[in-house]
Amino acid sequence: MLNYEIKGYGNPVVLVHGYLENLKMWNSMAEELSSSYQIILIDLPGHGNSKNFDEVHTMELMARELKETLDYLGISNADFLGHSMGGYVILAYAELFPKDIKSFILMNSTSFPDAPEKKEQRLKAVETAKKNLDTLIKMSIPTLFAEGNLEKLKPEIEFAKELARETSLQGVTAALKGMRLRIDRSFLLEEFPGKIGIILGKYDKAVNPEELKKIIPNKENISTLELETGHMAHLENPEASLEFIRKFLE
Repeated sequence: MLNYEIKGYGNPVVLVHGYLENLKMWNSMAEELSSSYQIILIDLPGHGNSKNFDEVHTMELMARELKETLDYLGISNADFLGHSMGGYVILAYAELFPKDIKSFILMNSTSFPDAPEKKEQRLKAVETAKKNLDTLIKMSIPTLFAEGNLEKLKPEIEFAKELARETSLQGVTAALKGMRLRIDRSFLLEEFPGKIGIILGKYDKAVNPEELKKIIPNKENISTLELETGHMAHLENPEASLEFIRKFLE
């Protein structure tokens, strides 16, 4: 089972963090939303206070562990919000357990698999992590933010680094290997019957917003927001992110 925290009362909303993050990433957003909803915060395998389960944490493995945890809590048919890798896990969840997900928001995430060059980058990141995990953290975290935001968001960048340092080495490498193996789930954007929200960062270097925009179906159940941010919309523009999430959940 995964480590979790619950805040507030109401309809359940599950917040799923990304790679090198943990449930504390959602602290301020969870505080805001918990006045209206029951917020379930999860540490994914190998992140925060959740243990490692395998040498490779596939998106399917993480989705199944998430399901087991939510079953234990008696939560079904919830709304989901996933940042980056958290979005990949939610897409796997939507495919594996379609009756247990009412709606989902992908924040700085994508339905596409890794491109060949991205797969190579993942392998290099595994090797860097094994040599010196802190080097990987110092190199990678600042690149997730839009260049124009780096100076004013120094505290947020340090916060992201602190959370990354709480991730075990095996948790880091298992997630990298798992993301590298994920499949294309773009069909869910067409076939998922519930509401879908998509938050894009115009200057996101980790997930190409232009590639995703090309395949987002023009359907009534899909709403999108593009922000002047990099890969960390929830830290770079929390106000606009929160406003979109509130409207989506209404």
